[in-house]
Amino acid sequence: MERSISMVVSKLMWILAQTDNKTGIRSRQASVRSCIPVGDIVSLTVTSKDENLISVDMTASWDWKTNVSISQNARRESGSVAGMQWPVNVHDGSLFGGMESSTTLYMFGGTTSGFNQTFPNFLVPPTTQYALWTYDMGADVWAAIDTSGSLDTIPSWGANTEAPDQGLAFYVGGQIDSGTANTTQFLEDDTVGVGGMVVIDTTSNRIKNITVEDEVKSNRQGAGMVYVDNFGDAGVLVLLGGETQADGLISMDEIWVFDVNSTDLSDNPSPGKNQWYKQTATGDIPPTGRTDFCLVAAPAQDNSSSSVYLYGGTSNGTIFDDIYVLSLPSFTWVKVYTGQDARWSVTCHFIPPRQMITIGGGGKSHNISSDCDWEDKSLAVLDLSTIGWGSVFDAAAPKFDVPDDVVKAIGGGPAGNATKSEPDGGWAESGLSELFTVRKAATTTTTPPPETSTTATAFPTSDPTVTEDDNKSTGLSGGAIAGIAIAAVAGVAIVGAVIFFWLRSRRQHRQNVGMEIPEKDSLPSYSIAAAQNTPELGGTPQAAEMPAKLGPEESKPAIQEPVEKDAGTVQGPHPSLRQNGPAEME
Repeated sequence: MERSISMVVSKLMWILAQTDNKTGIRSRQASVRSCIPVGDIVSLTVTSKDENLISVDMTASWDWKTNVSISQNARRESGSVAGMQWPVNVHDGSLFGGMESSTTLYMFGGTTSGFNQTFPNFLVPPTTQYALWTYDMGADVWAAIDTSGSLDTIPSWGANTEAPDQGLAFYVGGQIDSGTANTTQFLEDDTVGVGGMVVIDTTSNRIKNITVEDEVKSNRQGAGMVYVDNFGDAGVLVLLGGETQADGLISMDEIWVFDVNSTDLSDNPSPGKNQWYKQTATGDIPPTGRTDFCLVAAPAQDNSSSSVYLYGGTSNGTIFDDIYVLSLPSFTWVKVYTGQDARWSVTCHFIPPRQMITIGGGGKSHNISSDCDWEDKSLAVLDLSTIGWGSVFDAAAPKFDVPDDVVKAIGGGPAGNATKSEPDGGWAESGLSELFTVRKAATTTTTPPPETSTTATAFPTSDPTVTEDDNKSTGLSGGAIAGIAIAAVAGVAIVGAVIFFWLRSRRQHRQNVGMEIPEKDSLPSYSIAAAQNTPELGGTPQAAEMPAKLGPEESKPAIQEPVEKDAGTVQGPHPSLRQNGPAEME
């Protein structure tokens, strides 16, 4: 599975993959690669490109070696919008789950992998009109959202995270490339990056670009961002790593923090809104900048600290199998693991209270035709307290204990009580100090906290009359956690060595030679729009029904013709334009 898109929601872990009957299932996520033998899931007779939805039951414990429950659904053809029945540009896209009680998924951005264009159904988006898609988990229906009023392109390979307790999704930076849409194919092997932060308010179905000052380097690609909910009035976003086309890799001691409570979606934010802070980290700093890693955050039992786990990634051709913890609020890096199975472009999910599940990812050889996951179900489980890898998911895992190596660095004990409560050398900004002084009250329960109300924090918007989405299904709810993964297939019989040298030459072209970014006037198809009104993203979803299972001889049922969900006129300039990252492997 390669760069699949995944999300933690409720009860099931879904993987939307594309398959071929020779090499199995490969998917590409907002950061992942792996190969799954088809026979281990379900026998398929597939001779061409075919998108599949794979689900993993997360309501009970399992061992992927013996008893993991994996089901496979196949998407059936139906009507289309702009020739698309579902999102075709899922490579390096982002998936969000909305409110914790929501049964609607939001897929934002992405590009089309063009390494193998021989599939009969291969399609590059004919337009940049649909940067956002929704998926109704109860009805198995995809719907396209018209974002053309505010976003003139479709970004990919940006940093993304969400605050599910508030229904807010965030996307920083990214790029466009020749797979973005038909109108960008002239870029060929070049890419164009952009800055800014897109905010999607899933409680009101609004999308808005927030301008970000240059110092934040929001025009980065391949970075990581994670939501930390135990500090500040509404939590914080932590942004780190990645690279820019102008400056290359970004040092891992450069940490940026966004105050979620300062989010302002109005046309003219007041001073102090949409606030970013910079802090320099110390400790066991990862020695080089990197891209294509993944992040999760686990709070101490008393919320005195939060451990941000960084796993894997790649840097100038080197792929890592290591884990670092950035402990907050001391901004201290601690290396807690080194292994021999390097992984890049892997997706991680925090399963409270103490487990991390990884999906797919690329291996140490860059050879996707032979270098599949060591875990043949594409899943791996890490105990965040003991830093032990395994195949067992424990649905009744005990409380999270701060790892021993982290305790040595910040003081306190396994349950918390950290004594190091500020960075070495002090705070870079007083506002950041004040932000980390506010901490969420500790919970006494041993299980994940109950779902919050569907009423989000009241952030300012340009339209005070905000309504809930009346079309959300009530299918899945509460209980266990699920990860969602959407991915794109690698080509049949691809030679891994060819890919490796091709990618290496592309990275050298970008970093050593540099890329001349076209002037905005020469890029009319993805210029930054500045509409006046933020629209609702309402409408009727497109039907793309997914039955429980689809055998090779089953006929296709008649399915309702999908209709476009009209977003109206979306407000604000859009920050996203992406490039194919340094470790781009189909």
